[in-house]
Amino acid sequence: MKNFKNIIPFRTSWIFFILAFSFLFLGFYRNQWQVVRQKKFSLFEKDVEAYVIARMVLTRQSGIFSNGGLLGWGDVDPTDVNEDDYQYQYDAYLKGFSFQTYWTKESHPGFQGIFFSTLDRISPLSPFNNLRVFRMLTAGLFAITMTGIIAWFFHELGSLSALFVFASILSSQWMTLFGRNLFFVSGLFYLPMLLLLFRLRNEKTGNQLSQSNLFWIVFLSVLIKCLFNGFDFILPTLGMVASPLVFYYVKDKWSSEQFIKRFLSLVIAASAAILISLIILSIQIMLASGSFWQGINYILETLNRRTLGSDPNLPSIYDAANKASIWSILKIYLSESYFYNFEIPYFVIIIMFAIVSLIQIVVIRTRPTTSVPLPKGYALLTVTWFSILGPLSWYTLFKSVAYFHTHMNYLPWHMPFTLFGFGLCGFLIQTLFGLK
Repeated sequence: MKNFKNIIPFRTSWIFFILAFSFLFLGFYRNQWQVVRQKKFSLFEKDVEAYVIARMVLTRQSGIFSNGGLLGWGDVDPTDVNEDDYQYQYDAYLKGFSFQTYWTKESHPGFQGIFFSTLDRISPLSPFNNLRVFRMLTAGLFAITMTGIIAWFFHELGSLSALFVFASILSSQWMTLFGRNLFFVSGLFYLPMLLLLFRLRNEKTGNQLSQSNLFWIVFLSVLIKCLFNGFDFILPTLGMVASPLVFYYVKDKWSSEQFIKRFLSLVIAASAAILISLIILSIQIMLASGSFWQGINYILETLNRRTLGSDPNLPSIYDAANKASIWSILKIYLSESYFYNFEIPYFVIIIMFAIVSLIQIVVIRTRPTTSVPLPKGYALLTVTWFSILGPLSWYTLFKSVAYFHTHMNYLPWHMPFTLFGFGLCGFLIQTLFGLK
């Protein structure tokens, strides 16, 4: 059997990873490879990034923990905001203006605002250069997280699988759009999965992962995610956390008892992290408004507003979202193109993955076991189709958000369904040619 890693020799693989990071960083930071329209890239979600910008302005005025350290907008009427209001947040930061009023965003702990505000206060650079550096840091975090995932594919599933994953990330218009935004800090969505992928892979050396260590890895990484990029795309994120367990359960043939124990530890750890982050958010709201229970009530109201809630007290604008069918919403997200330069909708990508999966099953069942890595093949198939549950559940349960924000909510398809799917495509070629 040929050693497929000769394509990227193991001893020089670090060169591949450095190049992968560099290419991804340039794409995320400046749209270097033009995988998305430049104007769309430069204006993408400036309204939500403006929350972070305004937080830095308020920190400059009143301190890091003023208004509970919450994100917000300065000198705007939150019921009637427009492009000029969003731009004003940037102008205030870059030109040294002060706010007379500050509206707090009470659905998000906003620790990225605290983090960037701290850096802004200690930096000797101008606000303009600080903003560039902060976006570089955000793009760099996303790039290094994605490079880590590519490295896992390389070491676990082969270099062609890793190359397919790298190419899929580099060419994705939606991953590029989310790459440098200071509000989303997208690398943190993938951090819990990345940590577990490598820690569970390390078990083959005999270093078993204890239940307590599993708990703390999940708890701390999910807590960081919730504090820094809030509860956006929470279901796909939790699905990503579970994906390593699913992969190694199949690959390493864990007992059902071991899988259930680990899965329950994961659920408890993630739930605890979300609960702690909600308590922290409630305390922040209390510091801003003077009432802890106002924070609790606002969180419950927000959850109801963004999901399948049918509270008659909600504004009438939400009636349309409640009446819309799940399929009508899914159809929008399935019809969006994966690429910018040529139209390939997500539903075509899903069909392609299904065909690849069927071919992979046939190859596994018809070829001698000596020429096909059976456990890895079955594990990759299983985790690929398990991972689609994250985005589907989010589009279904967070129906209201999906309904109103069809201009931007496409990242869940990459969390991590398309990553495993494209990895499967590369892996299939390896099995067809008897490579490893």
